[in-house]
Amino acid sequence: MYWSEQHFITQGLIELLPFGEILSNIHFYSYVDYSLDKLISKANQTLLYWRLSGIAQYDGTPVTQLSLFYNETFLWHYSAPSYQEEICSQIQSGHRVRFLSQFLLSQTEIEVEFNEIQLQTNFNDDFQFVYTNSNTYQYKFANLRWQPIHTILLFPLINPPTFSLPIMVPNALGRETEYQAYLTQVQGLPNNIHIQDHYWDSVNSTPANTLRPTCVNTPSTGSDTDYWTPTNFQFASPTPESGSTNLAHLCTCGTDICYCDT
Repeated sequence: MYWSEQHFITQGLIELLPFGEILSNIHFYSYVDYSLDKLISKANQTLLYWRLSGIAQYDGTPVTQLSLFYNETFLWHYSAPSYQEEICSQIQSGHRVRFLSQFLLSQTEIEVEFNEIQLQTNFNDDFQFVYTNSNTYQYKFANLRWQPIHTILLFPLINPPTFSLPIMVPNALGRETEYQAYLTQVQGLPNNIHIQDHYWDSVNSTPANTLRPTCVNTPSTGSDTDYWTPTNFQFASPTPESGSTNLAHLCTCGTDICYCDT
């Protein structure tokens, strides 16, 4: 109902929300796999804190929900420019780059939304950052499980057909020193957008340009074929277990994920 810099949120919860960070594919899926479940307990702590402390809105009514959004000035004029070369390299190599755009907490659900950074060619044949909607995950306290409610995979990653432009003029409001201090903190985190060379050593993959999209800018309907035509190839196989004759695993892969026969 109103905007405020001061949010009544527990420290443990805010520390699990990577606002302002640039998320590589590895970092993004690591977050989805390991941190979303941690959000549940921290969110419950915040809900309990609201109730026990009697936290109220400006009109005296109890707080029932909270929405947090990313800071546009920090992301587009501090964080993203400091990783510009790495971001462009990752996107040009076919890897997706995302950032946390919104977090919602209410008495009935948790929602986490990510946007994706892409590249647009400008008049000087240089690249500029643009962004699109990417992934939204929702947790209903009644269902006790996370589920994706919104997924958009756009092709290509460079010059997408639809996109939004970042803000051109920063609005630091005298907080330049604070932003710079937080940028130093973000840059010091162990997870960044670099993909170490050895990560792909055991994978013999097909170049991204051989994956042909069958649908563009379409919300998820649960079918992988909405987004790509799968490509079959052989992965380098680990040492087979005793008694096993399976020497290779057949995998069907898209841009972001592979499904294997084991």
